[in-house]
Amino acid sequence: MRTVYPHEFFRLDFEQILVEARRQETIHPANKGEYTIAKKIYDYFDSDVFSLVAQNDWVYDAASRFASDYAIECFHHMRLAGERTFKTQTRLQKLNSKVEEFIARAFHEGAAPQAIEIELVKASDFLEIVQLSKLPAKMRSEAQNLHEEVVDHEALQMLVTIKQIVGDYETLLPRIMYVVRRVEKVRQGLPKASSDNDLLGMSASLSWYEDHISVGHTLYPVLGKDLRGFYKVARNVGSHHEGFEWKASTNEVILTDRNDQVEMHAHDFQKKYRYLSMYVCDFGMRGLLAAFCQREKGAVSNSLVREYVKIFPEDFPGGEMGVLRPYTE
Repeated sequence: MRTVYPHEFFRLDFEQILVEARRQETIHPANKGEYTIAKKIYDYFDSDVFSLVAQNDWVYDAASRFASDYAIECFHHMRLAGERTFKTQTRLQKLNSKVEEFIARAFHEGAAPQAIEIELVKASDFLEIVQLSKLPAKMRSEAQNLHEEVVDHEALQMLVTIKQIVGDYETLLPRIMYVVRRVEKVRQGLPKASSDNDLLGMSASLSWYEDHISVGHTLYPVLGKDLRGFYKVARNVGSHHEGFEWKASTNEVILTDRNDQVEMHAHDFQKKYRYLSMYVCDFGMRGLLAAFCQREKGAVSNSLVREYVKIFPEDFPGGEMGVLRPYTE
């Protein structure tokens, strides 16, 4: 394992997100094209944002404020959300294994002849390939109980996802965009304003994105067409704890707030979550910190990386991390 400085440490995690985007495309046909969008956002932070943090003092000033005033708050949010997500995903994996084991036993009982031929969309669909009438009474009861348990947890997984969207939308996104707003002002040749020093509220942020993140912009797939059409609705539903429905039979998610209703397949719902949380927020936070640390190379950078590693559970599977070598203070 190689020795890395703080900026290289954050850079490794920045790179790992792109690896995950490639993996997502192999999981389901609905994810086709996801890597292309992720790579464009990666390139945006890697070239435009990195270079301006390094070369433009006004943008670096915003990155410094992000590092000193906002990053720890982002870490705390990510730590709490990550532990919740990791816990529910680990539980779901265990339930998936229980379903696979049950199907194998049902197959040997002659009650699941299509088990080898059919790939389930989700674990709770296993009753579609199991002929309950051919099972012993004890296994029939076991199947019903297992199905209820899996359906309940799959619904919980969807709720965890929407809570993650709410947290990222309200906490990570505006803090990352505090820096990106200045990047865009430099890129687009826009005049400075006193409001550039402010962390915008969500209403002002929505208006700013719509005015400056237009069709053709790298961030448009997330901060343009879907911002009011999906993310605002998801945020309202998740914040108010009502208006969420998951139809297990069709694997559809329905979000209803006071003014709008959004209905989509669960795969699309999860994909929109990844677009915001991974490809804007994760790329953005790790990218900004990598760029900041590479220029600052001091006490703030050393402190940030020590706090950052606390985000991940001890048994969290990750990519290459490296052995940290602090900067000389």
